[in-house]
Amino acid sequence: MKKIVCLSMLAAMLLVRPAVSQTDAAALETALHGKPLGLRNYSADPVVRYTWLGGKLISGSVELRGTTIFLVDTVRQKGSKVSIEGQSETLVRNAGKLLPMGKNPMRIEIDLQGADAVTVFPQLQASLFFPSLKAALDGLPDSVSDMVPFFSDGVFHSACQCTHILQDGKWVKIDEKDPKLTAAAFTKMTKNPGLDQKAIDEKLSGTITLIYIISDMGRVDDVWVAKPLGTDLDEMATKFGRENMFRPATYDGKPVGSVGMQTISVN
Repeated sequence: MKKIVCLSMLAAMLLVRPAVSQTDAAALETALHGKPLGLRNYSADPVVRYTWLGGKLISGSVELRGTTIFLVDTVRQKGSKVSIEGQSETLVRNAGKLLPMGKNPMRIEIDLQGADAVTVFPQLQASLFFPSLKAALDGLPDSVSDMVPFFSDGVFHSACQCTHILQDGKWVKIDEKDPKLTAAAFTKMTKNPGLDQKAIDEKLSGTITLIYIISDMGRVDDVWVAKPLGTDLDEMATKFGRENMFRPATYDGKPVGSVGMQTISVN
């Protein structure tokens, strides 16, 4: 298990206590307002969509994932639609601590599909969010658990000197110097000419580090933001990053799923 030294205040704030009498939007807003929360689907999208179906909360597709914390401002209900507005920040490592970085607007949209809101609302908090920071970090997928939270300087510091590959449907750790391993390599790196102009408009510069989950066919299956820059830039970089193509990694001569990383400079 990863050992992470965190800000004690942040860790305490991320503790989400069980919902009590949260039978409407106002009660849920009171319970969650201003508290940093970890989404169970690790979405870092500006709009996160869910559907209540068969007594369960079902996540929509996620374009960008990350170790983000979500701070709730308002909760509103209109008919069968629930909207939770707030801000998200990505957790990064800095000097042995976890710090938030790259604040972005975020909205959670929930389609109740005609379900009784009085029944659904008491279940939303536990269905949407991890109960604590530790639970969120412990729950990270094996593919990225040794990579995020990333470092604020944008440089990957490997603690295990390993990489992850997907074999027989399971992610396993492989020594990064294993002679049987050939890393994935770009065969097509997409360009985004609008990214620099957007940065100029937003008066921002720096780097965005993305982590790619690469299939054994060389396709980008998932994207995580490791080091954000903020506003719409992370989302724009992700859309183009998904169009990258790779020569898949191989292990002992056989194609395998793998994890790759790209740092994008924005001027």
